Amino acid sequence: MSRIGLSSRSIRRSKPQIFEDVLRVIESGEYKPTRIMYKSNLSWKPLNKILNNMINLGLIEEKDLNGHKYFFITEKGKEFLELMDNLKRMLVPASFARYVEIDSLLSSPPKINEGYRSFKTDSLETVKLRIPTS
Repeated sequence: MSRIGLSSRSIRRSKPQIFEDVLRVIESGEYKPTRIMYKSNLSWKPLNKILNNMINLGLIEEKDLNGHKYFFITEKGKEFLELMDNLKRMLVPASFARYVEIDSLLSSPPKINEGYRSFKTDSLETVKLRIPTS
């Protein structure tokens, strides 16, 4: 996943952040549990618990094809991702909203510096955008 702040995480992810990460992995085309586990950076037991919670909430559905489990995102899961994107758009420039972790935003919000909006994350990456000041 190419998400800002994911590589140097020093705090635990919240449930909504984990749900978002798993949904993004499934949305990207990974349907097998092992691939979802690796791409969302979870171990096996927590992944199974999270997948079961997400099934119960209607965010994903499980299908058994030829004796193998596959997971697919539902409309409700897509709505969840859209709500997360909207929440992040309120906090950062829209073009970066999808690639920012909500936990990073809430722990250290972006700062505005003289005509620039500096978007800093818990990693070393920084993005500066020119915003006209009046």
